[in-house]
Amino acid sequence: MRLCVISTASVQFFDEPLGLALAGGAHAAARFMLASAPFHGVRDEDELGLVLDGYDLALQWPADSGISYTEVLAPQAWAAGSRMHQLAPCLMQALQAELPAGYSGPTDYPMKTITQVCRHVLLRLAAGARPEDVGREAVLREIVAASGHRLLMSLVAALGQRQRGVRRSAT
Repeated sequence: MRLCVISTASVQFFDEPLGLALAGGAHAAARFMLASAPFHGVRDEDELGLVLDGYDLALQWPADSGISYTEVLAPQAWAAGSRMHQLAPCLMQALQAELPAGYSGPTDYPMKTITQVCRHVLLRLAAGARPEDVGREAVLREIVAASGHRLLMSLVAALGQRQRGVRRSAT
């Protein structure tokens, strides 16, 4: 078993861990996440659904209140039966559709993208958007594109090629 902690507030830190990692810096988080102990991202619709369930079932706000994170942020959508988990099929399609042209990297998606997309979905729902509108693939593609997904996945592919080159030269 491996403990994995994902910071959903990483946007506030200006992506310094990723920048330091790509520059070869010695930042502990960058080394852990990208070099010392890499782990896969979200690989399929089932895993994405499990992550999205976390917003509906596992997270509570305030802590130990019995009220889900989704319910607090989007009470009208929650009362109408909308759940983040329901977005998994369309969100997976949006993530795939918004890959860079000719993408040849791994087909698993970083939590950075997933948390940013979820944040924007919940903010739209909190502002009164209808769940059926926010859950449309075109809207999710727009949100995914605005998250910097293409650039991040380009970096993932480049880093993967770099790591494969290092492994080949070591043998």
